[in-house]
Amino acid sequence: MVHLFNRIFTSIDYQNYPVRDEATVRAFIQIFLSGAGFSPHIEVHNSQGRSDLEVTVQNRHFVFEFKVARKEESSEEKLEEGLKQMRKRSYGLQHADQEQLRMVLVFSIPKRKFDKWSVVNPEN
Repeated sequence: MVHLFNRIFTSIDYQNYPVRDEATVRAFIQIFLSGAGFSPHIEVHNSQGRSDLEVTVQNRHFVFEFKVARKEESSEEKLEEGLKQMRKRSYGLQHADQEQLRMVLVFSIPKRKFDKWSVVNPEN
């Protein structure tokens, strides 16, 4: 899935549509998923916070937390930040009746791709 997302970002005209922040990353993924016939939901609320993007595909529920690493920032640190956030705020766990895939993805602005990611299991 991450490789597919990276292919999307390599096809974007960076001159006219630069990726500058997390909202831009989320918007491009939302547009892609919508174009693929899915119904992504952004800023999904639960009692502890808001996940960046969630989408259900057949019987699987995907929960994504996006982080952006700029030139001076570490992708590894952003990944750890996102993992702590997803665990602390229990993103997606309100859909416990479905198979879940919860992921944190870090988009590197200098590299123009997701360069770090991790799956978050419900029990950790």
